[in-house]
This record gives sequence, C-alpha cells and structure tokens, in this order.
Amino acid sequence: MEKLKLKDIFTKKTRDYTFAILFLLIFSGFIVFAIRPSITTAFSLKKEEADLDKIDKTYESKIMDIASIQSQIEDHREELHLLDDAVSQYPEVNKMVEDVKTIADRNNFLIKKANIADVDLSVSKKSMDKVSLIVEGKTSFEDFMIFMNDLHSQRRLKTIDKVIIGRDLESTGSGSLRVVITIDGYYL
Repeated sequence: MEKLKLKDIFTKKTRDYTFAILFLLIFSGFIVFAIRPSITTAFSLKKEEADLDKIDKTYESKIMDIASIQSQIEDHREELHLLDDAVSQYPEVNKMVEDVKTIADRNNFLIKKANIADVDLSVSKKSMDKVSLIVEGKTSFEDFMIFMNDLHSQRRLKTIDKVIIGRDLESTGSGSLRVVITIDGYYL
C-alpha cells in the first residue's frame, strides 16, 4: 500500500466534508444549547397563557356575580333593615323573650316557666349561631295554633326546634293542653 501523503488528506473534497461535519456538530450544539431552551420556554408560556385564560374567565364570572349582587342590593336597599331585624348582630335574649311573651299574652298562652339555653358568646365565629328559649305553659289547641302563626310572622327569625304537647293534669277543663316548646332565635 502506498503511503498516504499529507496533501492527499487535505484535498478539496476532504475539506468540504470536514467543514460540513464541523458545521453540523456546531449547529447541533447551537440547537441543543441555544434554541431548545427558547422552544421549551415558548411551550411553557403557551401553557401558562392557557391557564391564565382559564383563571381570567373564572375571575370574570365572579366579578359578574358580584356586580349582579351589588345590583340586587341597590334594588332592595330600602329593605336591608329587615335583614338586621331578622338576624341580629347579638343574641338579644331579652328582646326574644319579650317577643314571645307578647304573643303569648295576646293568644292566651299562660307561660309557667321559661329557660334560656345554648348561648355562645365567643367572638371568633364566622357563621350564624342560635340562642334557644324553652317555654312551658298551658293553652287551648286553637290558641296554640294562633300563637305559632304569630310566632312565625314576627320579624326576628325563629325556628321551632321541638314541641311537646300533652294534657294538662292540673286543669279541670277538657280543652287545656300542657305545651313545652323550644324556640331557636338566630344571631351573627
């Protein structure tokens, strides 16, 4: 075999192939280290844009809901005091007892005993709480039904938790009932 000469190695064809190979290697390195991070960033930004569009639509929906609520509040501004009447800021037990006593007197409901239960005065609450009034008395069935209707027609929100109706053993009349009723009043 003939010895390779240095000038045979550096022919035009060899230099062209060497230049092409070096160009491809450098270009590959450039793609990996310069273009790939840009493409990755572009795709992550596209995903982030889609996420932000979704969040934007959610926020827009919430803003529209708030605007609708504000509109309703403006429409009913004169009636907002009714909410304060229905659910007070404090337990106002004396007001609740007075309301129940007033309608009891008006409807021939003779109150024998009244107890207050379940009052929580802690400050760190975020929800509505209740105060329970347990009333024991005697009345007729008709008067009791009128009492219940009057109780439900009052402005302060009250619910009946429990009603126990029995025959009054001390009464000589046949129409007298012994009633134990638990009334819950709500406050913030």
